[in-house]
Amino acid sequence: MIFDLHAHYLSPSVPARAAAGDLPVRYDLTSRRLGFPSGSSRPVPAALIDLADRRRWMKDREIRRQMLSPWMDITGDDLPGREAEQWCRALNDGTAADIGDDESFLALAALPVVDGRRAGQELRRCVTEKGFKGGALPTQINGTDLDKAGLDPLWETAESLGAILFIHPFRVMGADRMQSHFLGNVCGNPFETTLAALRLYFGGIFARWPRLKILLAHGGGALPYLAGRAVHASKNAPGFDRVVEHPDAILGAFYYDTLLHDPRALGHLIATVGADRVAAGTDYPFPMSLDDPIAHIKQAVGSGEGEDDHLLDKVFQGTAESLGGC
Repeated sequence: MIFDLHAHYLSPSVPARAAAGDLPVRYDLTSRRLGFPSGSSRPVPAALIDLADRRRWMKDREIRRQMLSPWMDITGDDLPGREAEQWCRALNDGTAADIGDDESFLALAALPVVDGRRAGQELRRCVTEKGFKGGALPTQINGTDLDKAGLDPLWETAESLGAILFIHPFRVMGADRMQSHFLGNVCGNPFETTLAALRLYFGGIFARWPRLKILLAHGGGALPYLAGRAVHASKNAPGFDRVVEHPDAILGAFYYDTLLHDPRALGHLIATVGADRVAAGTDYPFPMSLDDPIAHIKQAVGSGEGEDDHLLDKVFQGTAESLGGC
């Protein structure tokens, strides 16, 4: 049995309310798209709003528990502060009502990250009143990097609560060059994650809030392979306010999911950062989801006796349970 720490959900109450005009975002029933200031979303997948089918899917794959994250495309990083807060509250309240006391699910909150104070307040509300385990935020906020986005109240709140912050891409750099072959997802998402992680680290976020629990989507992107270059640059290139002595200083600041789609790459990640920093994830219900997460992880770690089993236990559920306090 595993604990799936990377999956997405949208309460069907939200598009229904949006279609009725009760929310600051509109939903078109024909196209199944939500409208934001910067444009319409992709069509809302039917599986994203269907908990009953999700439960069947989880049972077939021996997923004991799943952490529900908002679909990052529709969290509204381009909405004004008050509207962003209203929208995220609707997303979060809908999720909380739908999962109720079902122990198969936990949740991460949508956050109005356009305003750090409101984001911190919504995180606190969801953790203390709704039982959420943390929040999710994009790698950039409508073009502004996280270390420059005025999120100090969010970092402070997350550390004080011991809450998870799941960083997941939405807008990606160089999007105009990645229009074919699904490269916006294949390349764009992990590149965004890598950039966000390095900006947070060198932007001093962990120096100020060293107990932050930040989970990176998609195996941390290229971070496990580029941390050494960052260390070398800190010693030899301009633009750094401190020297980093070893890649582990960077890599050990984060947690990682397993969504690399190559057991060899996942094996390298686990060997590099340690199994206690890696947690199973599926990315359900999107095209890049893992259909057989247990087999994927077993191929990466091995399924023999002794140490292999110890590592498997951590990646299957131990890391998620310690990270999420559940």
